[in-house]
Amino acid sequence: MPAYADRAATVLLTALAPAAWGTTYVVTTALLPPGHPLFAGLMRALPAGLLGLVLTRALPQGAWWWKAGVLGALNIGVLFPLLFLAAERLPGGVAATLGATQPLLVAALAVPVLQDRPTVRRWAWGVLGVAGVGLVVLGPQARLDAVGVLAGLGGTAAMATGVVLTKRWGRPPGAGPLTLAAWQLTAGGLLLLLPALTVEGLPPRIDAGAAVGYLWLGSMGGLIAYTLWFRGIARLPVGASAPLVLLSPLVATVIGTLRGESLSPLRTAGFALALTAMLAAQLDPPKKPTKTRGSTPMSPRLTIAVLGATGMVGGRVTAEAAARGHQVLALSRKPTSEHPCVTPVPVDANDPDAVHRALAGSGADAAVLTVRTHPVDEDFLLATTRTVLDAAARLGIRVLVIGGAGALRSPGAPDVLVADNPVYVPAQWQPVAAAGVAQLRTCRTHPHTDWVYLSPPAVLEPGPRTARYRRGTTTLLTAPDGRSWISAEDLAVAAVDELETPGRDHHITVAHAAEA
Repeated sequence: MPAYADRAATVLLTALAPAAWGTTYVVTTALLPPGHPLFAGLMRALPAGLLGLVLTRALPQGAWWWKAGVLGALNIGVLFPLLFLAAERLPGGVAATLGATQPLLVAALAVPVLQDRPTVRRWAWGVLGVAGVGLVVLGPQARLDAVGVLAGLGGTAAMATGVVLTKRWGRPPGAGPLTLAAWQLTAGGLLLLLPALTVEGLPPRIDAGAAVGYLWLGSMGGLIAYTLWFRGIARLPVGASAPLVLLSPLVATVIGTLRGESLSPLRTAGFALALTAMLAAQLDPPKKPTKTRGSTPMSPRLTIAVLGATGMVGGRVTAEAAARGHQVLALSRKPTSEHPCVTPVPVDANDPDAVHRALAGSGADAAVLTVRTHPVDEDFLLATTRTVLDAAARLGIRVLVIGGAGALRSPGAPDVLVADNPVYVPAQWQPVAAAGVAQLRTCRTHPHTDWVYLSPPAVLEPGPRTARYRRGTTTLLTAPDGRSWISAEDLAVAAVDELETPGRDHHITVAHAAEA
């Protein structure tokens, strides 16, 4: 699936969560027993969380016990009762407008937590989104109850913090979004259990309508919605996922209209404004035109972080990018450079936190991963790849992984990977080739989708810079005489070309092109 189609599908699936949450107000006021917000939160969270645990059969490990507890408290245990309390004490319009401020809170929290610097464009759409929701839902009947306002703001702040920390911590290896949703719903439900039973007690009567309401909120508004939500947070930049919460008041407005409420021209304009703000947040910021391959105009200057900048390939990518006027951050254990466009940044690729900090503080537009070990250490290679992809997902930047030829298909035998073909990979090099295959698999299974894996040809060695190369996708490129080769210098040319003019393919390869 092309990257843009994958992004659109992710946005649509993620949007189902706040759309489902938009039914909370009508379900609460029309079906649930009044005066029991803690019990409503408990019924929405704990049964759904326990069902999720049964389905996934996975419990947190290590630090994820307390992380799941913290996230469960923010996203569930604190949010749910405050949400129901605000819904009971405030008109729906006031509660919805308070909730619409969440993208602004997320943008503010992302600065210290994610080192993500919101653009003026992002702030502007956030403000317009709040204004649009206000026009839709606020009216002359809007009254401000102090307890309700504090509950609405508290719930919004809790969820905004939960969104940012979910983005910061990601998910442990092997845990999918359903597992994360189950952990948090269970933790949040357990947090609500004692207060719900001791402070409020059971509702005096739970009729059939209330049972249906609890079932809806626990399933579509609980386990299903949170699974889609956590999946989306992992895959989308935080500036794109957070504004989707504007769908909640918009869906509530549509439901109200279907139930007979009028939609004045002013409310219609507000609806259109909020919807525009939400959709605009899904678009990448406008960029200056870049050159097409082989053209002469200079591309806008990029900031490129090169991890492994002192290696054979990393050093040449650094030099090539700097020569074109790009700002390069050379990340390595002992980086050195006298070039004015290169900033050496000491970092140990074995330290995930150090790599995260280096990329988060770099202001990079893209990261290039060129790390290799001799002898091959597949576990280290895969862990470093995941670390870079994790950081890039939080920062919303592109990753170029310069990997191995083993992940390519053999020419003339598409069912045989180069890693398994002794014609190209002798036995002594097979572990290296297998590590490259595993590295590509790591990229494909990672939630971050803005990456490209560049496989060199069968032979890669230092040589002349000719700037002539052929570009392919998933099959090894060979010359008429069967040779598959490129110089490290020309591989660097191809890498920087890809950064300046990104293609749509996730897996590409290059090989030397003889002069015509």
